[in-house]
This record gives sequence, C-alpha cells and structure tokens, in this order.
Amino acid sequence: MVKKLIKASINSSFYLLVILFCSILSFRGVTQNLDLIIYDSLLNKFPKKNKSESKTVVVGITEKDIEKYGWPIDDIYLFEVIKNLDNADSSSIVLDLYRNVGVGKGADQLSSFSKENKKVISIFNVAEGISSIPEFPLERQAFNDIPVDVDNVIRRNLVGVDRKKFNLPPQFVSIPSRMVEIHQKLNNEIFDIDEQFSEGKINTIKKYSGGYTNVDSNGFQILIDYPRSNYFPKYSIESILNKNFSKDFFKNKMVVIGATAPSLKDIFAFPSSRFIKDSQLMYISGAEIHAHRANQLLSLQNGNTLQINTINPTLELFLIILLILSTALYIEKSKKILYGLLGLIIIISSLSIAVFLSFISGYWIEFSLPIISIILVSTISWVKKAAEQQKQKALMQKLLGQTTSPEVAEELWKQKDSLIENGKFPGTELPVTILFSDTVSFSSVSEKMTPTELLDWLNNGMEKFVKIISENGGMVNKFTGDGFLAVFGAPVRKSLEESSNASIKTAIKIRNAIDDLIKDSVKKNLPPLRLRIGIHSGKIITGSMGGAEKIEYALIGDSVNVAARLESLNKEKMNNNCRILVSGDSLKFLKKENYNIENWGECKVKGRESLVEVYEIL
Repeated sequence: MVKKLIKASINSSFYLLVILFCSILSFRGVTQNLDLIIYDSLLNKFPKKNKSESKTVVVGITEKDIEKYGWPIDDIYLFEVIKNLDNADSSSIVLDLYRNVGVGKGADQLSSFSKENKKVISIFNVAEGISSIPEFPLERQAFNDIPVDVDNVIRRNLVGVDRKKFNLPPQFVSIPSRMVEIHQKLNNEIFDIDEQFSEGKINTIKKYSGGYTNVDSNGFQILIDYPRSNYFPKYSIESILNKNFSKDFFKNKMVVIGATAPSLKDIFAFPSSRFIKDSQLMYISGAEIHAHRANQLLSLQNGNTLQINTINPTLELFLIILLILSTALYIEKSKKILYGLLGLIIIISSLSIAVFLSFISGYWIEFSLPIISIILVSTISWVKKAAEQQKQKALMQKLLGQTTSPEVAEELWKQKDSLIENGKFPGTELPVTILFSDTVSFSSVSEKMTPTELLDWLNNGMEKFVKIISENGGMVNKFTGDGFLAVFGAPVRKSLEESSNASIKTAIKIRNAIDDLIKDSVKKNLPPLRLRIGIHSGKIITGSMGGAEKIEYALIGDSVNVAARLESLNKEKMNNNCRILVSGDSLKFLKKENYNIENWGECKVKGRESLVEVYEIL
C-alpha cells in the first residue's frame, strides 16, 4: 500500500510538472504564435459568409490621386469630396486622416463644413496623442486606435470602452461605433450597442480567450470576421471629385475616406496576408479595416450574433487540463506502446476535428497548448514505461538467466504484464514436462582432472546442451553440479502434448550431440561425457522464490521429483552414451512409431508410493 501511495504521489507530481511546463510555454507566447497561424489558415480557408449587404464604402487616396493632387493632399479636395458624398445622402462620413493641423488653402473650408455637417466624423489617436480637427464637436469625434497582435496582424476590433465605468468624455468612441451611431440616428433607429457590451450581452475577448495568451483585452474587443474580399466597393478621390459615381449607390451608406496607396504606409497585415502571393494584396488599408469593423458592428446592432466567438477561458483551461490528465491516464494504463500511440493519434485527430468544427460553427478554441501537452505527457510516459520495461527485462533475465530460447523470450515479453506482479512471478500451476539429467561416473572422472580441466570438460558439453534445449522451446531452470534441470511449458504455458514431444525431441538431439562430443574427446585423449536423462509430465507450481538478495524461478511439485528419480533409476543399466527414460505420462502423447522404445514396466521410484510406467527411448 505504501509503495502504491508513493508511486501515485510521484505520478501526480510528474503530471503537475508537465502542466506547469506547458503553462510556461503558453505564458512565453510559444503556443499563442502557433494558434494565431492556425486561426489565420482557418479563416483564409473558410471565410465567414456575409449576413447582410455591405453598408460601407471606402473612398481611398490612391497612388494615382497622389500623382494628380500631391501629398499631403490639400484640404480643398477633401472638402469637395465630403460635400459630394453629403449631397449623395451618405449616412455617415469618416475622415480617416489626421487634421489637427489644416493642409493647404482649403483648411478653413474643410474645418468649418465638417464641424457644421452632422454626418462628418473627425478622428484622433490616444496612443500617439494626436487630436482631431480643432474645436470639433465631441459627439462626432472618434479614436482610431486599434489593437495589433504580436505578429503585427490586425485581428481584433476595439469596439469601444466603458465610458460610464471610467467616467470618460463623449469623444471616447471608436470609429466604427461612431459610424454606426450616426447611421442609426439618421434612420431614426436606437443605437444601444455600447449598452449591449457594457451589460455583457455580447461576449468580448479576455486575456486568454481562444489561442491568445495574456493579450491586452482592455475595452470591448471582438474578433474581426473579415468576410470575402471586395465585400464593399472602393472609389478613388478623383472619381468622387469628378462625380463619377451613382448618387443612389451612396444613399444611406457609411463612408470611410482614407489613404489606400501603399506608399503612404497606412496598410496592415490581416489574417489572410500570409497566404496571398500577390504582393499588392498582402496588406489592407486602415480605411478598409474600419469599413469591415463598421459592417460587423452594424450586423450586431441589427440582432445578429458574432461570427467568430470564444468560450470562457476558465472553462477552456479546465477542459484542456482534463484532456491532458485523461490522455496521461490512458497512456499510463496502455499495456503496449503501440496501443498508446494509436490512442494518441485518435485523440489528436479528434481534437483537430473538434477545432475545425468549432471554427465552422463560429468558435475559436485553443489547439496548440493541448496538443503540445498531450504529446509531451505521452512521450515522457513512454520514456518512463520504457525504463520500467528495462527493469522488468532485467528481472526476467535475473530469474530465468540466459537459458530461454528467442521464441520463448519473445512470448515472455508479450505476457510480461500478466506474468510479473510487483517484481515477482506469481505462484502459478502449470502443466509441464520436466527433463532432468546427470553425468555418468562424474566422481571417477573428476579424480583424474584438475578443477580447471574438469570445468572446461563439463562446460564443453553443457554449452551445447543448453543451446539445444533453448532452440526447442525449453528452459534450463538450474544446474545441479554435473547435471541440469530443464522445463518445457513454463513460464509460457503449453499443452502437455506440446511439451512432452518437445522434451523427447530435445533429449534425442542431446544424445546425438554427446556422440559427437565423445568422438572429439577420444581425439583429445579426454574421458567421454555420458548422460542419464529422466522425463516426466504433470502439473507443478511455478513462481519466484527468495528475496531481494537472492531470487530464482522455482519449479515445485511431484513431477520434478519423478523426473529426477527416473534419471537415477538403475544407474548401471546403460544401453548407450545417453540413456533416456520417459514416464508413461509423457510417452502417451508421443507418436511412438517414430522411436524405438523399450518398456521397463511399472517401477518403484524413491519417495513415491505409486508405481511409475517407465520406457526407454533407444
């Protein structure tokens, strides 16, 4: 129990460390960068469909306009543009150009007309400290500050700030909010979008929403959905000045006047930028971004929902931790690494599909952090499991030595989880065949040799015998001085028919090997090595015996004793160099027509009251 508690404590600490490490990756922004790329690719591949016709138009200062009218453009031209748009019954007109200082001979006209016309909006910038047109009405001013992500991509729409909460003056309204507000008033509609955000009716971005990590979430921010390209029309300054447009088209439209020429540097990267090959299309002007934002805000004002939303960050974090722990538990419980790997592939695939389907349904959820976490947890768990398997393998080698055939060793390894319990082989009853051997006249041979010569002489034979036993699926359990005890059918279970036939086949091969050894010994003037073998089949108890200092795989039971007694039965009776005595319990499974067999009849063996049928394989 104490060991289990310690192991559980270690595993818990391990998982906590993994979660901590992944959290550090997240805080460092590693996962955020990956999630932003995934977000961009999804939005590029699956752009959001427009829920309504665009209510915005962009009037841009193009490169051609700069060539014709110069830069900075004289306010007289802007004045004429605004006047023409006003005459076309536009609902709101944003001058997305800084005019805290007038430009050219038309400065006064532009300033006076803009102040008096209730459709015109003048911009200012909080971060850079740039003011609007001097003495411009506060209720028609708007800030053009917009959040930029760490990779310099515009994804978020800063709709506004809670003016009541921070007691801010009326000019602290974003460009799109002011555009929609004036547009709605002109149409005698109530504008309450700020209240919807203040009251939490529209979900806003938090510090850890979606794939963001500790992002600046001040104010009311939502994700810009960026519908298909050319969603709203674009006109040049020249076309408006020349009245080369339809008045009916501009009627009740929100207009943004701004710089669209790349040379003016008022261009920004947007989610699809990295996937566009044409350098002319890689960036979008600030005016176009404001137009997108205004359309999105008007859609919300008209009762539509956000096309790209996020779930509660706390809930998302809880689900990620739950996924990590569930994956870790699954990998930990998987008996085979292959099963764990297949499970991990299924989990990653399922998460990928979930992220995709969520985005299609309008929700951006975090992907990189859970993926990195579960891969990391799985990898470390597999490393741990591999280390444990090495320990188990070492234990098996300690218990079984190097006397197991490759086939048996492989089978043992497949069954290791069921065989090994708490570092030991559990006691198991198995049907086996025991092969017991002893060297004939060992005492007399040992008198004629030095210890070194005797050991070399004995090992010369034992090396060959062990190899034959292993090759035929048996295992040498122990050496008994000048003999050995081998078992067939343990620790990997086999039928008695399989084990008895394998043991007798092995005994015949050992006999053939002895004949070859004797020929070699005669040449070297060494005594011949001769064996007696006893074979018996039956049930025994197998398992680990001993403790930490010494442990061995024990074979316990009557069948072991019978095989040993058969080996020593009538020692003097030797018909060849390797006598093989087999009990009737083993022989009954044998295909007898393949062997020359002599029946010794029922014999009394030491330590056993019942008689044993004994046969010799000649």
